[in-house]
Amino acid sequence: SYHRPRRPRTRPQAATISGRQQAMQSGVEETMGERVEGSEVQRLRAEVVRAHDRFTALVAGIDPVVLETNPAVGSWSVRDVTGHLADWHREMLDAAEHILGGPKPRHHPIKHTQSFNTMSAAVRGTEPWEQVAADLEAARDRALAFLDRLTPEQLGAIGPFPWGEVGRLHRLIEEMVEHVDE
Repeated sequence: SYHRPRRPRTRPQAATISGRQQAMQSGVEETMGERVEGSEVQRLRAEVVRAHDRFTALVAGIDPVVLETNPAVGSWSVRDVTGHLADWHREMLDAAEHILGGPKPRHHPIKHTQSFNTMSAAVRGTEPWEQVAADLEAARDRALAFLDRLTPEQLGAIGPFPWGEVGRLHRLIEEMVEHVDE
């Protein structure tokens, strides 16, 4: 399933004045009560690349007919799973852009994620593996371009996720990576 129980997140104690000054000098920003490393955007970018490279390596060299037809996760083929990831990347990136002031996606929140997943898989069921794989690659490229434009301060922005939960942009990006890792 897409959603799993959240692990408790710890929050660092607020920095002292001298600690804030040291943090600013070392590239650490304090954003909305949380400390965010200046290199955190680069770490998230590297995680997106790592997760996608791992996924690509898992399916490399497998006959496209097998990827399109053989069940891999329940009744879903690798093509179905790949399309699912591409579709959710699109939804998460649309939400991320909205969190930063872009337009609200008209169909958000997605109240019935299982129906959304089933519909997306059905629509993609007629697409060839090469197209679905290219869609996931394009979604990865869009995620990387989005991250390349982000500042550490923006990672602390709060807004709605595609499924209706509200949280920080940082966590939404982590959710995207975790989804590929599943």
